Amino acid sequence: MTAEAELWRATVRTRGPGMPDVLERFEEDALSVSVFEIEDEATAEASGWQIDLFYREPPEAEKLADELRLACEAAGVTLDGVTVERVPATDWVGATKLKLPPIEAGRFVVHGSHARDALPAGLVGIEIDAGLAFGSGEHATTHSCLVAIDRLARKRRFHRVLDVGCGSGVLAIAAAKCWPAEVIALDNDPIAVRVAAENVRINGVADRMRVIVAEGYRHPLVRRRAPFDLILANILADPLIELAPALRRHLAPGGHAVLSGLLDRQAGAVIAAHCRQGLHLLERIDRGPWTALVLAAPRAHRKHARR
Repeated sequence: MTAEAELWRATVRTRGPGMPDVLERFEEDALSVSVFEIEDEATAEASGWQIDLFYREPPEAEKLADELRLACEAAGVTLDGVTVERVPATDWVGATKLKLPPIEAGRFVVHGSHARDALPAGLVGIEIDAGLAFGSGEHATTHSCLVAIDRLARKRRFHRVLDVGCGSGVLAIAAAKCWPAEVIALDNDPIAVRVAAENVRINGVADRMRVIVAEGYRHPLVRRRAPFDLILANILADPLIELAPALRRHLAPGGHAVLSGLLDRQAGAVIAAHCRQGLHLLERIDRGPWTALVLAAPRAHRKHARR
């Protein structure tokens, strides 16, 4: 492992009911975020949350603590403490694995390696250990995208799938487990691509998937395989808006797109950007302050036969 893989982890503990809304401010600055619930040993009920924020550069601990304290006060929860530590390059995978409970989303259940032998019957398992790459199922955006994929799978089959900003690869893996499709997953973070490629192997879909480092749609393989009849993009609102024209160029007539990584207040701007490209909204899935969108491209006009 090279020195460039060295990371810094800020561990935040909060106390109070419900999932703290403090993540909205901080997760966009972090390389990756992992969250799990803390149970009271006496009552077995939720008593708080631990949030691990990972950074490539060491964050300013005092400044981060002050900002978190204000955010927690606004959200009505108590900040129990913040610690910042270096994650050695040789331990970056093991240090970020969390034993999260299996998470059900439509036909899928996302689980860690610790839970592979105790999954609910009748569901499609996706094994993802929570770590450096975004997408272990616990975040509302990932959950909503999986629900959207499940609903689409009940209506039609897809043959070419592209996952832009794949993170852990969870959405691309879900698509590969739904259809005998050719799936390309890409991310601009080499660490995420490394993690996704390993997850693809673990989940037994490597024969139908390619995982590549790419920025947006700018990769020769993407250009050669286009158009895609399903594009997945769980990134952020601003890049979704910026990439709307490229998405339209790479989406087949009648194709679908599942977009997320945006807050409910940002949905209007993302929808408008894609409507300007000729897409139309099919469904909106809201979960807390987060939103996922399902859009479709118009079908190609049939040419009338000459008489």
